[in-house]
Amino acid sequence: MNAKNHNAVYAKNNQLSLFSEAKKEHQQPVLDTVHQYFLMISPPDEIKSKVKSLKYKLHKAVGLSDYNLHSVPHISLMSFHTMQPVNERFFNALQQLFSKNNSFEVGLNGFDYFEHGDAANTIYLKIENSFQIVMVYHELHKLLGLRVREFVPHLPVAKTMSRTLFNKSYEMIKQHSFSEKFRCNQVTILERKLQHGVVSNYKVIKEIEFNS
Repeated sequence: MNAKNHNAVYAKNNQLSLFSEAKKEHQQPVLDTVHQYFLMISPPDEIKSKVKSLKYKLHKAVGLSDYNLHSVPHISLMSFHTMQPVNERFFNALQQLFSKNNSFEVGLNGFDYFEHGDAANTIYLKIENSFQIVMVYHELHKLLGLRVREFVPHLPVAKTMSRTLFNKSYEMIKQHSFSEKFRCNQVTILERKLQHGVVSNYKVIKEIEFNS
């Protein structure tokens, strides 16, 4: 994300900055703090529990990294970082955007994987009829002026596993059936800070609801 997009991303019609402005006059902005934002769809607790159960079965059989074992199940939409924190206009712009979209059903059914070069793979739950998630992804990137990349909506089970570990894990996980549905009513926004070389944990700062 370039400096222009970091500090002056504009809403479509009102031309208001979605990020807090830097302090003026003799005061200097704090340039050693990077604000990182992550937008995701969070499934209900009962589905999270079932995904976590799969993780523990894999961990017991082949061993998982702490990150994979303890990461909270979610569907990623986008992430970005900026030198200035987002402000209320950012949240209002998202609410205006999401209010044009109705809530929708998300179906999780079966497993698939991504290949990361020759060394690693990610196992994930497949999402049926994911066009609404793709639409939200495109709308968010258009709003923030970010480049749209190839996007396959998915819910990770184990990310960037070594190829050897993946082969054992995928054969095992294919023996399990997973078919669940839930209503997506909102997008969750998390924030963390990178300051003096130290990264804080992500914290939920807002949940923006779709039109019912």
